[in-house]
Amino acid sequence: MPYAILTFFGIFTAVSLPAYAIAPAKYRHIVLLLISLICAGYFSPYGLLFMLITIFTTYLAGICMDEITKRNDTKGLEKQFRKQIKEKIKRKKKLIVFCYIIINLGILFVLKYFKMFFSFDIVPTAVKMVFPLGLSYYTLQSLSYVIDVFRGKYQAERNLLKLGLFISCFPQLHEGPFGRYNLLMPQMCRNEQIKKENVFSGVGQILWGLFKIFMVANRAAIISDEVFSHYVRYGGVTIVLGAVAFTLQLYAEFSGYIDVAAGISKIFGIKLTQNFDLPFIARDVAEFWRRWHISLGSWFRDYVFYPVSTSRWLRNLTKKMKMALGDFTTLTVSLLTVWFLTGLWHGASIKYICYGLYYFILMILLHKVSPVFSKLFEKLKINKESKLVILLQILKTQFFVLIGMLMFRANNLEDFLSMMKNIFRSGETFPFLKVLEMPEWIVLLLSMIVVIVSAVIKMKHINLEKLFNNLTTYQKYAVCFGACCIIIVFGAYGLDYLPPDPIYGGF
Repeated sequence: MPYAILTFFGIFTAVSLPAYAIAPAKYRHIVLLLISLICAGYFSPYGLLFMLITIFTTYLAGICMDEITKRNDTKGLEKQFRKQIKEKIKRKKKLIVFCYIIINLGILFVLKYFKMFFSFDIVPTAVKMVFPLGLSYYTLQSLSYVIDVFRGKYQAERNLLKLGLFISCFPQLHEGPFGRYNLLMPQMCRNEQIKKENVFSGVGQILWGLFKIFMVANRAAIISDEVFSHYVRYGGVTIVLGAVAFTLQLYAEFSGYIDVAAGISKIFGIKLTQNFDLPFIARDVAEFWRRWHISLGSWFRDYVFYPVSTSRWLRNLTKKMKMALGDFTTLTVSLLTVWFLTGLWHGASIKYICYGLYYFILMILLHKVSPVFSKLFEKLKINKESKLVILLQILKTQFFVLIGMLMFRANNLEDFLSMMKNIFRSGETFPFLKVLEMPEWIVLLLSMIVVIVSAVIKMKHINLEKLFNNLTTYQKYAVCFGACCIIIVFGAYGLDYLPPDPIYGGF
């Protein structure tokens, strides 16, 4: 059911708010944990079992690593003995992390990727029908905690219930964003009372997310579905229109769901990690991915790119190479690993792996070409910060992004290649008024203008949330009521309208 997750957000927020408010302060995090586990169980009984396995193994891994460190105190020992003991501790902790990865990534692999790599499937149909909600998200989030404890960034959490809340907190369970233990846990366990300013600020962000979903994403989905379902008919500009519509749909929907999750969390006094930062003003693809799905990118940077680039085997591989070649080899291997896994994270198919490798190739080309263009600009005395140059760079970046979106949306690589060919041939005229009636087009365009204006305001460093918080209580009520009316009256939904399933919710 396309709206099940939003209904689920609304119902469980409404239930958890009064329970959280009346609970004694020291038990409020337990209320949130119980609501989160009930949510996971409601959507997927099997999923709750898998989540509990992740919670318990994450807790045990952290505690075991802490105990190993405490029992092997090196204070007062000679330097050579300290070094030996530290190496022994590191080996034991590595074994714990290895076992943890085998268990939890093993669950993820079997449920999501097994059939892709083997010709048969060992997962019962009954289990697939109730696939764990947010499996990829909470698995990677818990893995980041275990790795950080291994690195000594912080001590392991001794309270199982608090750690369980970090892994399972329901607002971010569906589409993220990925959170870090040292940033989220202090907020989750402050156990503060519900504050009026947090409620207004949270509701405002929820309504903004719903605006993007119902006003923009759901209408853009109708356009993209028409183009991608009947791409054989169309060619040229229509295929490009489909790619643009899908890009708009994906951004409005994904950022909208993140806003809903962030708004609900804000009501409880929890600030989630920022996941988008004006990605469509990026001047190259590397900057685009620093602005798009920020929490995923930072996760792969910290827990894949850096470990691979500093690994002993890679240092041994490159130590006999010249410095420039060695550095390039290190960068290439690290980026290849990151983008292969990024593609695989998005889906269990060759298409998604190629999607990741597409950006890997662009990143390597960018690394090689950027210095050449910089020197060329210097020789020709072109100002790289001029508005025209920046605009051309943005357009160039979005051109490559649209190709990536075309691949991402296509059913398979064969369809993607066919659509790429169709761009260069003529086809049927797109039936604009059959796909959407004129009032729907007007609402879509006006809604897009609102989203664009909000982006421009953000670029001007004007904080809309701060302006909203500075309003009087009655003014806030008026703004929220007006936003609700706009979404209810002009939103794309209803019995005769079948909205799309959340795209990123499937990952």
